[in-house]
Amino acid sequence: MVDFIMQINPVFPDYTRILMKKNMNTKWKMLTLAAMLSAGTTAATAADNGYISEYGEDAYFAETSEYIGGLYEDGANGNAAGTVSESDYVDEADSALNTVEPVAFVGDSQPSYEHEVYPQHEGYPQDFGSGVVMDTGSYAYASGQGGCSDGSCGPTYAESCRPARSMACETGHWLTLEALLWFPQVRSSVPLVSTSAAGTLPELDQGASVAYGGNDAFGGNLQAGFRVDGGFMLSDDFGVGGRFWMLGQDSDSFSQGGDGTNGSIGIPFYDTDLSTGAENAIRIAYADGIGAGDSDFTGSVSAKSSFSVYAAEAYGRLRLLGGNGYRSDFIGGFSHFNIEDDLSLSATTTQVEVGPGQGNRFSYFDSYTASNEFYGGQIGFLTTVGRGAWTLSALTKVHLGNMDQTLTNASSRTLPAPAGVQEGGIFSPSDQASISRDSFTFAPEANLKLAYRVRENIRFSVGYTFLMWNDVLMAGDNLNRSINSSYLVGDGAGVVQPPQRPAFQGLETDSLFVHGVDLGCVIQF
Repeated sequence: MVDFIMQINPVFPDYTRILMKKNMNTKWKMLTLAAMLSAGTTAATAADNGYISEYGEDAYFAETSEYIGGLYEDGANGNAAGTVSESDYVDEADSALNTVEPVAFVGDSQPSYEHEVYPQHEGYPQDFGSGVVMDTGSYAYASGQGGCSDGSCGPTYAESCRPARSMACETGHWLTLEALLWFPQVRSSVPLVSTSAAGTLPELDQGASVAYGGNDAFGGNLQAGFRVDGGFMLSDDFGVGGRFWMLGQDSDSFSQGGDGTNGSIGIPFYDTDLSTGAENAIRIAYADGIGAGDSDFTGSVSAKSSFSVYAAEAYGRLRLLGGNGYRSDFIGGFSHFNIEDDLSLSATTTQVEVGPGQGNRFSYFDSYTASNEFYGGQIGFLTTVGRGAWTLSALTKVHLGNMDQTLTNASSRTLPAPAGVQEGGIFSPSDQASISRDSFTFAPEANLKLAYRVRENIRFSVGYTFLMWNDVLMAGDNLNRSINSSYLVGDGAGVVQPPQRPAFQGLETDSLFVHGVDLGCVIQF
């Protein structure tokens, strides 16, 4: 510019031309300083609009920070007075023009951004879904040189780019698929089937053993299931998601029959009949080998227990803490659980011994379904730490709400004529059909998970889950083995002696837990 002026005004003396060049160079320096101050103001504005707490001030102001970039340095400042040449000032001015990038805009002009990849802070996790870390996506300036538009910034927040103010974009969707290898808690009931040696009564006080039922009789086996978790982030700090999981049905069954020659089979109970008042048993298969002894029976008995559970959740997550290598979120939302326990017993026996009652046939069918429907809320925390491709997360939360509990009885018995078909089975009163109640229930849950990133958008994980409900209705806990036998089969004289048993004594509940291993895959998109 100065040379051009000199060309059209050749009358200026040399000392004036030198002074004009110095003044022009000073203006360039002032412009450069203004640009630097504007860059600092922009950084401060970014801090006000969304301070990135996980990186600290070094993200903007550290000497090695690449956020600000290289500052213009006046290479001519070190020149001594009297040794400055004209070419030094011209070269310096041209260099400043080529170096300084616009960092702010005034009036109607539009902002200009250059793509810049920032230093890596390895291991900074962004944890989404069911405790498995997922990267938040691509962070870069939106320009033709890379970033969100062309994917060059990559999907890994900790190992690719940092957010560039409001121009950053992110991939905040996740889908977690997990195979569940869980063990439900063992369940109990009254003894349902007893066996003893041939020629001996299948009564528990006569040395018979419990063949099916009793304490810790059902469950405890490995059950396979699945869990699906998906959602999306509405911002860097808040996201919403949903989860559904279920276990395969846990079932146990028993079946046995005979004529008593190879062993006795019975259904044991405590007889409250005033003439008995002791252990007794319905004889299913029995032969004493003595014509004048107890009546012989032939028949069969089968029993089955099954357990199933599933859950559905909707939740929100809010980041509480975040730093280099860790993140902690608050979890809150809605929870629903369905827990169902079924227990059935079916038996048929026929008196075969010659004499009174020969040919009489007795059939018993007991069927009980305990249903538990939980509706409530959940609160908890999800904390994640990461290093390189490895991530460790811990999820702890508690579900609080109402458990709607219902015990349904669909039992019956068929006796010889003229009694015929009657309501009620062996272990249930005839007037019990369906009984319900509501109970406040809490369910603590804990999950520990280790994940490894195999690709930019795929992680594999292995974890452990423990979940317990403090108040659950189970079918086996609500069977009453105190039975008045005269109501079942009638005593020898056909006289029914009160009181009627079994009698309903209220719903019995207990705690229940499931736990096991989770094998999963997290997919980002």
